[in-house]
Amino acid sequence: MKKYLFISILLLSTIQIFAQHSNLRFTVFVDPKFTWMNSDYTSIENDGSKMGVNIGLNVDKFFADNYAIMTGVSINNVGGNLTFNMDKSLKTNGGDQDLLIGSTVEYKLQYINVPLGLKLKTNEIGYWTFFTHLGLNSGINIKATAEVDDVDLQNENISDEIRLFNLGYYIGAGAEYSIGGNAAIVVGLTYTNGFVDITDGEDSKVTLSNIAIRLGILF
Repeated sequence: MKKYLFISILLLSTIQIFAQHSNLRFTVFVDPKFTWMNSDYTSIENDGSKMGVNIGLNVDKFFADNYAIMTGVSINNVGGNLTFNMDKSLKTNGGDQDLLIGSTVEYKLQYINVPLGLKLKTNEIGYWTFFTHLGLNSGINIKATAEVDDVDLQNENISDEIRLFNLGYYIGAGAEYSIGGNAAIVVGLTYTNGFVDITDGEDSKVTLSNIAIRLGILF
C-alpha cells in the first residue's frame, strides 16, 4: 500500500510542475537498453549485462526557444547478473535462501521512473534538430524477481531484497527528424548511472546502470 501511495505522490508532483500547458512538447518512446549492476564489495562481481526496455512519455516545457525542463513517466525494465564469492542469503517470498559460494544471481527489476532534467536543442537545420539532455532519474521499484541456477530458483519474488527507491543521473544526446507539423521522429543515446544502493544488503552497495537507445515520436 505504501509503495502505491509513494507512486501517486510522485506522479501528482510531476503533474503540478507541468500544470500550465503552454510551450509543451510530448514524446512517446520505447528505449531498448543494456543494463548492468555493480558492487563496491570485491567479493560481489558484475557477471554481465541484460537487455531491458523503458516505455513511457516525456514532457518538455520550454522556458526559452531552445531550452526546456524535461520530465515524464515510464515503466523501466532493468537488471543484471551478480556473482557472490561469499556466503549469501537471498531474501525470497518463501523465506531466506542460502546460496552456494560462487552462485550467480540474475536480477529482473521493474521500476516506475520519473526523470527531471534540462533539455537543450538547436534550431532546425533542414528537417533535423539536435539536442542534449541531462538530469536526475528517480525510480520506484514495483517488481523484483531473481533466477539462480545453482539452487534452482526461477523467477523468485525478491521484493524484500530490493529497496523501494532508486536514484541516478543521466546524460544523453539525439536528433529529431521533422515529419510534418509539430511531429518528429526522435532517435538518441542516453547513459544512466545510479548512485544509491538498490539492495537491502548491509555489507555492500549495489548500483544500477544502463545505456539506452531512444526511439520515439515527438508531438
